[in-house]
Amino acid sequence: MYRNFLPKIISFIAICVSTVMIGFGQPKPAAEVDVAKCWSYPALDGGASLLASDSAGLYVGGDGGRIMALSLDGKKLWSTELGGIISSNILAIDSGLYIVTSTTANNIGTTGGSILRSLSKETGVTNWTLRITEANQHFIGSFSDRLVVVSDIGVIQSLDAKTGAVKWKREIAEGFAAEPKFFAEKLVVASTGKQVFVISLATGEIDSMRKLVFGVTAVGQTAAGDLIVGDERGNLTSFLGSTEKLNWKFRSGGEISAILMVGTNILITSHDNFAYSLFAKNGGVEWKRRLAGRVARVATLGERYVLMSSIDEHGAVLTDLATGKVAGQIVLGDDERINYNPKATSELIFLLTSDSIRSFSLNGCTAKKEGGPDK
Repeated sequence: MYRNFLPKIISFIAICVSTVMIGFGQPKPAAEVDVAKCWSYPALDGGASLLASDSAGLYVGGDGGRIMALSLDGKKLWSTELGGIISSNILAIDSGLYIVTSTTANNIGTTGGSILRSLSKETGVTNWTLRITEANQHFIGSFSDRLVVVSDIGVIQSLDAKTGAVKWKREIAEGFAAEPKFFAEKLVVASTGKQVFVISLATGEIDSMRKLVFGVTAVGQTAAGDLIVGDERGNLTSFLGSTEKLNWKFRSGGEISAILMVGTNILITSHDNFAYSLFAKNGGVEWKRRLAGRVARVATLGERYVLMSSIDEHGAVLTDLATGKVAGQIVLGDDERINYNPKATSELIFLLTSDSIRSFSLNGCTAKKEGGPDK
């Protein structure tokens, strides 16, 4: 009897050990998160359309070249009105706050040009101004102690962040398409001629160029240096390193609207109303999630969550990056929409809506806003 019973005991123990090992080997999906509202502050009169942040505060831009600064706990620090329109993103770095203003949005060649401005982050007072290449849209990034300004008419220039002195200037193409991406030492830009350039931020020289079949709508680069390109036909293409060699290709059901790098994965959004998490190594799909409409705003919270909002949606969905499952949500008012991509840390979320600037937390709020109406 004992000889028959002993093998059963051994078999039972083996099953238990195997089950425990499997449990340790598989990541547990994150539990649903209670996204707590911390504070809100009224948006600029006429609405606000730009948002930037750093460890010191939030910077909001709106009509009439208006800029407002808030502390991270929702207190107004200062505001200024520069006039004209803001024709760039807002860049906040250690040396200051940088924006480009223009006199008009549509009549290039009939205005006084575009002006790059350096402001004090503490007071909003102008440090210096510089007239730059006139264009409808500019994108500002930074490299070392320099600014790099990409203008949509195909011009890139590098300037000293403290003085505005021009370091180099290049005319790359007749025009740029899609939003350029700044990386550690490289800049990736796409031309209206269906070309993608990788530019050295130090010298402005072209490191590589690739010709595409369809119009480019989004660009990115992996940690390994592979170029990622999304196009108007829903193709996502990976090129190996600095070569033109095809690494892999993925096809979605609509135009690629955004590319975000998350660890060893690539997160993309498409006009087929889906978000996809792909393995950067081979383009395999880890998960995909359908939204109520086209994804209009997207931001990652570290490497754990992504916050997405679709067109006409009054709020946003918090999705677990490991599983693609909904982990929480933010609900706004019936007439309130998100106007700009959220800014986030690993725990805090800042939204610029059609109504206000709002702060949310994943782990409870440590402080409530003073001096402004909470909504």
